[in-house]
Amino acid sequence: MGIYATHGHLDHIGAVSKIQKDRNLPFYIHEKDTFLVETLPQACGMFGLPRVEIPTIKDNLDKDSLISTGDYEIQVIETPGHTPGGICFVLENHIFVGDTLFRNSIGRTDLPGGNHQQLIDSIKDVLFSLDDQFIVHSGHGPDTTIGYEKMNNPFLQ
Repeated sequence: MGIYATHGHLDHIGAVSKIQKDRNLPFYIHEKDTFLVETLPQACGMFGLPRVEIPTIKDNLDKDSLISTGDYEIQVIETPGHTPGGICFVLENHIFVGDTLFRNSIGRTDLPGGNHQQLIDSIKDVLFSLDDQFIVHSGHGPDTTIGYEKMNNPFLQ
């Protein structure tokens, strides 16, 4: 068991330190997003939120990582662009994409470390190589499928 983050933005890791203390769980994230973890208190200030503690990273995740938990194995794939260390988690025919892809939209790239072309390449080259039936669970908003986004996402036409 552990806490696994798709990327290091405040809205995805802001509660990690508290959860670590309450549950004694290790925290994992891609190495290229450690700068976002380390600057978490400053990010809170930037958005006018109370400062939170920096969580302790146990280890880094990358495309070679495989997470085993109970009867499940979760594959990690790298999808940089929204952040330099953006990753997704594949479990059977489900993919948890964080803020890489949304129904009819894509993640923003105007925050530190974002790269629009890299995000588009990650979606088209990595995510769109998956079967159209894959169910996409985004960090915000409704679920979608790879096939739906290939056909309908205006940012990817």
